[in-house]
Amino acid sequence: MKRPYESMVVFDGTLPEDTLQKEQKVIEDMITNFGELEKIDIWGKKQLAFPIRKKRTGFYCLFLFNGSGDFAPTLDKHVKLNDKILRHLTVVRNVKNDEARLKVAQRKERAAAENEKANSDAEAKNNG
Repeated sequence: MKRPYESMVVFDGTLPEDTLQKEQKVIEDMITNFGELEKIDIWGKKQLAFPIRKKRTGFYCLFLFNGSGDFAPTLDKHVKLNDKILRHLTVVRNVKNDEARLKVAQRKERAAAENEKANSDAEAKNNG
């Protein structure tokens, strides 16, 4: 039975763009071979809270996928042996949290749209 997983991978922030893409592709191919990849959410380069292996920045990627229970340790082993990855964490995803996040995101989008409309109405009133 396949379960939903999420895996956060923090690559070395000093790596060139082409190397980062190659490393992401390796993990993506591995997930695709053993399960089904739902989404890759690239957070980008961020400042680390504390240095890891004397590095101050990391490139964050979140992989959402479905896979069997024996795949997670396989992915974990591959990531541990990769010296271009500073940190990683793979957990079973709570689908209820996904639904809650989606609702929060939709609420934020509606609020932003309403706020934008109110600002444009106020601007039109001030100009006219």
